[in-house]
Amino acid sequence: MKEKHKVLIMRCEEYDPVKISGIIAEGIQELNVRPTGRVLFKPNVVIAHKEVFPHAFTRKEFLDGVISAVKPAAENVSEFAVGERSGLTVPTRWTFSQAGYPEIIKKHKVKVHYFEEVRQVPVNIDGKKALRKQLFVPKPVADCDFLINLPKFKAHPWTRLTLSLKNFIGIQDDRHRLVDHNSFLEHKISDLQEVIQPKFIAIDAITAGQETMLTPTPFPMGAIVMGTNSCAVDTVGCHMVNVDPNDLVHLRYSANNGFGPMDLNEIEVSGDFPLEEMQKKTENFKFCMEPIDRYFSDYPNLTCTVGKFPEKHSRD
Repeated sequence: MKEKHKVLIMRCEEYDPVKISGIIAEGIQELNVRPTGRVLFKPNVVIAHKEVFPHAFTRKEFLDGVISAVKPAAENVSEFAVGERSGLTVPTRWTFSQAGYPEIIKKHKVKVHYFEEVRQVPVNIDGKKALRKQLFVPKPVADCDFLINLPKFKAHPWTRLTLSLKNFIGIQDDRHRLVDHNSFLEHKISDLQEVIQPKFIAIDAITAGQETMLTPTPFPMGAIVMGTNSCAVDTVGCHMVNVDPNDLVHLRYSANNGFGPMDLNEIEVSGDFPLEEMQKKTENFKFCMEPIDRYFSDYPNLTCTVGKFPEKHSRD
């Protein structure tokens, strides 16, 4: 009988690095995670600002706690590094400084890779349904032995949710990231799994983000989600906010391409925060899926036309 992928939902109400470290250490042990070789921590810092964008990124306390827990569990490590490419052409150095990352990086004496500042290398894609035969990624990603994915739990206006799979958009620099970043976005997210898959995932769901991904409204979810398979983790994430996993097109593509399950019956959900309790807590979790014409109702000189996208490939 095939062993089920395990996903943990753990209670965590506050950004206390010591408490976060203890929870992560417990998850590492239960999931039998053993980091080795070149270890790369990939947070979500699409944008960060202490006042304007306080809930859009993986918090520094979370990164601090994860690194503190991972280091003692690692074996034969040649490098610990944090790597990311922020969005909107904003320099990653600047968003890291706004997020408070430099002090964490210095504290743990880990390297940092600003992906737009390193060499981009081609990686061949073998997937039969892939959009392209080759993708370009930063060299630290291509050389990585053990990727640790640290997404921020957020709603997203295009893909419904930002979880483990969606966080992979940040492993490309702008010139390659913007290729297929259109109605093919969901497909591209799945294709990026062909480059590398995380071996440990820990989602910052202590304060989740509602409505949109850049200026989200905070939602006190009070949880940390952990697993070793992106599809399994994202499937549980969907159920946590009462979303049908089939509504995440990139999750459906990834599961159909063999990257993991999207059926809750094929996943072992564990931890100290029952899924049913979480679903009740998130009954009013908000998504940015409002009809756009509502925003124009108070402006008689502006109109909005709603219809189908004209291109043939956009049937979904």
